[in-house]
Amino acid sequence: MKHQSAFVFLLVIFSAGLLSAQSVSELEARLKRAGTKNEKMTLSYQIAEKLLASNPTKAATYAQQASQLATEIGDKRREADAAYLGAEAYYRSRNYRAASTEYQHAWNSARNYGLRDVALNSTEKLQDIALKQNDYREALKWSRETVNYLKTSGGGARSGGDAVRRLENQLAAAEADNRTLREQIAQLTGQTQVLETTYQTQLKEVQDKTQQELTQKEAAISQISQEKQRLDSIARVTGSNLEFMTKEQVVAKAVLAEQEREIQTQKRLLAEAQLAQERGDYLRNILALVAAFVLVLAGLFYFRFRAKKRAANELAEKNILIEEEKKRSDNLLLNILPPAIAQELKTRNKVAARKYDQATVMFTDFIGFTNVAERLSPEMLVEELDFCFSNFDNIIGKYRIEKIKTVGDAYICASGLSDMNASPSDMVKAALEIQDFLLHVKAERQSQGLPYFEARVGIHTGPVVAGVVGDKKFAYDIWGDTVNTAARMEEACDPGRVNVSEDTYWLTKYEFEWQHRGKIAAKNKGQMDMYYVTSVKQY
Repeated sequence: MKHQSAFVFLLVIFSAGLLSAQSVSELEARLKRAGTKNEKMTLSYQIAEKLLASNPTKAATYAQQASQLATEIGDKRREADAAYLGAEAYYRSRNYRAASTEYQHAWNSARNYGLRDVALNSTEKLQDIALKQNDYREALKWSRETVNYLKTSGGGARSGGDAVRRLENQLAAAEADNRTLREQIAQLTGQTQVLETTYQTQLKEVQDKTQQELTQKEAAISQISQEKQRLDSIARVTGSNLEFMTKEQVVAKAVLAEQEREIQTQKRLLAEAQLAQERGDYLRNILALVAAFVLVLAGLFYFRFRAKKRAANELAEKNILIEEEKKRSDNLLLNILPPAIAQELKTRNKVAARKYDQATVMFTDFIGFTNVAERLSPEMLVEELDFCFSNFDNIIGKYRIEKIKTVGDAYICASGLSDMNASPSDMVKAALEIQDFLLHVKAERQSQGLPYFEARVGIHTGPVVAGVVGDKKFAYDIWGDTVNTAARMEEACDPGRVNVSEDTYWLTKYEFEWQHRGKIAAKNKGQMDMYYVTSVKQY
């Protein structure tokens, strides 16, 4: 049984690898057939993403290709993303030099065009690479770059500014520790100079003493030599009369000569022993000084290493705090504004109004909201609205549709704004899913004997103007006749249905099944052609 389980596990892994390989192969085949630079850039980026975990070297090649194509077509966001992806690939293959170059490329592109997330992630990786290579000066440089960028880019939450100030205080403390270390080094260097001066003094004293003793020995040898010469002259003078010397005189003279030779030998041995002892003392002093100097240097290097490691750990901790505060402030801002608008607001501290020639607007409104509200407590009413609107948020999020606002029981969203999805068919699909969701909730509430909501949905496509109004509490909104027309579509709709204008119908007619309602009077609009969406067309 165990062998069968192992076989099934290996088979699943092999199948997953095969599917991944086929997916990459399909993308590479599509890349060869691609005709536009935009399509080639997108496919190269997707291939690099898929190969990042399995083949980072090849992923880096495709990421560089995507970055170059993004530069050529002027897509600054994708250029920075592709450069960052290539840096990640080099980082995983431990090619830190190439990774550092690509991270700096991503940092420069993101900083110049306000892509804050890519810029801060790049500086974090550059700090990590510097720490891996024990280049603490480079790590400190990128940490300061991060702080400066957070200051100049506008920050966000008050806690983010506090984290920056705390990091600056820690950096100041680290600089103070470095100054203290330099003072200790200077003090130890002064002690070393004192030891060297003492050594030179002792060496000079030994040399003077040795020279003095050598001078004394040379004087004694000179005296002995003179005495020997005197005796030799006496021997020459008395040589001729040697035969007249008595036996006792001859023996005494021989004994005297032997004693003289022994004295000379003892003096020579004594001198050699003293010289050897002096040399030994000199070598021991030298070795002791060298050992002391080595210990001092080792201590200095150890304390310096500990100080650098402590500073690096503190910098890493502060970088983590800054990153957490940055993510928290960014998420808070993105809950209020669309990503592109939030980025512009952080970069320029204001948002210019923009006109979009083809935006699709959807209005939803609950039927009999007042009657349902009278049957529920305020708490339960708010809880029910939150439940419905949260599910609406999840549905439109799948289609990259931008939520504009809620007004009482009305829910307003739009697509085709900024870099969001511009396909009207996705808005129609989202509207059908919202009605399906409300239908299931209705069945559940009816079975429990509880009140429920039914909604009308209206959709229209046309030009709008979008922007941010207010100085204290930011509000992103859209204006124009398209918004009013979408509201008229919702007013003329039956409960549980999706009512679409003629303009939206012609843009999506081949993807859905329709029920033409003919011309219907709309407030301040006159007679307008309207269509009910019945279902998605099946092929």
